Amino acid sequence: MPSTEQRAFVDRLVAAANSGDARAWASFYSPGVTNHDRPTGREGMVRIFDALLAVFPDWKFDVSEVLGDGPDIVALMTMTGTHLGTSSTPIVGGAIVDLPPTGKSVRVQHIHRYHIVDGEITDHHAVRDDLAMMQQLGLVASTASGDDISRPPA
Repeated sequence: MPSTEQRAFVDRLVAAANSGDARAWASFYSPGVTNHDRPTGREGMVRIFDALLAVFPDWKFDVSEVLGDGPDIVALMTMTGTHLGTSSTPIVGGAIVDLPPTGKSVRVQHIHRYHIVDGEITDHHAVRDDLAMMQQLGLVASTASGDDISRPPA
């Protein structure tokens, strides 16, 4: 798939995700999709997306970059949302299962890798900055000084 088609595919996928409709979002995934090397299927993706949208009803992605050539696409995104709900589904690595809503907004960097066959995602992997999300939700302490520890000292 040429890079212009890849970007268009990601833009359509993100528009579906940003619509708040879990079925529309999941429609981009094949019936036999694997998610993080687990056989999940499209209906499993609907359950995951329903849970994410229950926890963050205003979930939005903003795509900053799309990379790749051929059937593999890597998309760098920022997710924003407000923690207004709860879910018993183990989403976000299980870190927020049954967590009472904090009412706090988050802004989290994501990297997604999609493998596309015949116009559908057949394999998906993602890496998120879960530590930053947990800090923004007030569940994990930030550095005592508030300094950005990822930068070397001046």
